[in-house]
Amino acid sequence: MAEIFGILNITTDSFSDGGKYLNPDEAIKKGTQLLQEGADWLDVSGQSSNVAASLVTEEEEWNRVEPVIRYFVPKGVRISLDSFRPEVQKKAIEAGVRCLNDITGFTYEGDREFLKPYSQKYPDLKFIIMHSHNRNIAKVNSTLSPEKVIKKIQVFFRDRRNELSSLGIEESAIFFDPGMGFFLSDDPMVSFRVLQDLEILKLEFPQLMVSVSRKSFLGNVLGNLQVEDREFATLACELHLLKNKIPFIRTHNVLKLRQAEKIWNLCQENE
Repeated sequence: MAEIFGILNITTDSFSDGGKYLNPDEAIKKGTQLLQEGADWLDVSGQSSNVAASLVTEEEEWNRVEPVIRYFVPKGVRISLDSFRPEVQKKAIEAGVRCLNDITGFTYEGDREFLKPYSQKYPDLKFIIMHSHNRNIAKVNSTLSPEKVIKKIQVFFRDRRNELSSLGIEESAIFFDPGMGFFLSDDPMVSFRVLQDLEILKLEFPQLMVSVSRKSFLGNVLGNLQVEDREFATLACELHLLKNKIPFIRTHNVLKLRQAEKIWNLCQENE
């Protein structure tokens, strides 16, 4: 069974659901729904990372996510913070967040030394290293090709793993996200090459997290489908992740994935 991270974007400009959950009551309602549908974690973000996103202040980012964190943590809900800013990450850990999901792979400007004492103080703290071709908010222009992408991801993961290990963080606490869509390239075949070669990445980085949910590369190969029309493509891709035993999947539609996972497993029982 994969652990599912339910996406909760508290932003104005996320590509899929920007503006829907800025009100804390609406965000909490959505988070509750994701949990009821079977999410193991809530992956909460106050800063969008899509190609059209603009940076909000650190104060605004924290103000967006804080009410949700304060509501769910006392209830024992596992919260992952999707943020790349050290000051926001620190506040979140102090508020009870136990997973940092960093789209820059912990390369964004700022002091990272806090990770060492915090990882010692909170031994259950997890760290998601995500690869992106520019180590920042997604951009269109990329030099990655299908032939180069796996090796580039491997080199990046090794570098970032070494960095976190130097801070005393155990590898068992590190998850690895290859990034998809514009985090890799505007060429959809770059993302599909990663999906084709998941076993290669798993050999060295077994704690893989993959998120394909509603991403542009799926819509592009089907005639430029709009975001709301990418659910079937998303599910087909997520079934591929289940087939490849990817241990962590990040998705918008938890219910659909949980139902598909149950049926998939029943179909495989005698194999």
